[in-house]
Amino acid sequence: MNILMMASSRGVGLTYHLTRLSISLKKKGHNVSVVSGPKEQAEGLSTELKKAGIEHFVSEHIDRMDLVSINKCRKDVLRVLKAKDFDIIHANGAVHALPSHLATKSISSHKKPAIITSVHSIPDESIWQKPKWTVTTAILNKCSNMVLPVSNFTREGLITHGVNPQKTVTVYNPIDLEIFDEASKNAKTDIISDNNKNPKVAYVANLVPIKGHEYYLMAAAKVLKKCKANFYVVGDGPRRGYLKRLAYKLGIQDDVIFTGRIHWPQIYYVLSNIVDICVSASLSENFPFYLLECMAAKKPIVATSVGGVPEMIVDGVNGYLVQPKDPVSMANAILKLINDPDKAKEMGFRGRRIVEEQFNMGVAISKLENIYLFTRATA
Repeated sequence: MNILMMASSRGVGLTYHLTRLSISLKKKGHNVSVVSGPKEQAEGLSTELKKAGIEHFVSEHIDRMDLVSINKCRKDVLRVLKAKDFDIIHANGAVHALPSHLATKSISSHKKPAIITSVHSIPDESIWQKPKWTVTTAILNKCSNMVLPVSNFTREGLITHGVNPQKTVTVYNPIDLEIFDEASKNAKTDIISDNNKNPKVAYVANLVPIKGHEYYLMAAAKVLKKCKANFYVVGDGPRRGYLKRLAYKLGIQDDVIFTGRIHWPQIYYVLSNIVDICVSASLSENFPFYLLECMAAKKPIVATSVGGVPEMIVDGVNGYLVQPKDPVSMANAILKLINDPDKAKEMGFRGRRIVEEQFNMGVAISKLENIYLFTRATA
């Protein structure tokens, strides 16, 4: 099939995940082209597409939702559509579905591609987000032949707000284990050193309020009263200064290390070879890819039970689930893993098996191929 992948994320541009997905589809024999913004989530992604034989087009307007940008993106997409007959446009969010739909209006009906839209995030339930829900629902119903939420939690939210359930199918974001395993062996870095025997606990996330880092630090303070450990804050963002001050206030500044961002592929090496326990203290999530990476690295996880996280973490099997804003429960769960390393190791292996069986790239590609064929036949 000829597939046009709208592989961009607002403020990020060409993403690592959609680069891997596009290359995997190409390896299965599909003709894949990619449209993205000018930026890259990791250096060299556009070069990887080129090496795989995938055409990569850049649109300066793809990630904007103002009327002028939507029209300019429509024109960019239309130029690509006129150069080749596509069977599928795979959009990522309403921000891509709308200009894609408008572009197909200028294509003759027998050549018009079907539009499939993956949904990676949804608005929250606050009254302030009601207008955004109205727009998102209208675009997905009008502009997409099929909607692919990345978790059952996301799917339920879309259906509750009026997206047609008959054209809504959950397709989890997959991880490419072949790439992961290669990077975990070869992408060495000294950003996090392994120079002591203390248990190493890490939380990888942007330093923004929704990620709940203060509760991670409060839990760290409680753990450190009972045993030695190193707690890593991996990421960057506007709360860095506040969180550093909080660490000092809690008296744990010597045991908390702010690493800044660790990019792919080095983060895979760090998770696989240095970190012992992975944590997520987030207050809201859809389907956090970071936790898949932790599972692929065979690490036990302590995570807040929000959004699609319980679809990844089975409490007591491959990690522990705790309620958000509950540093006491989080600390107790971390201590369980520190005090029982054999159980922690077994949980890590179980997490890896779950990834291999449910969230591997091959599983997702097979499901996508069936959806592409069905959607094209029924569009």
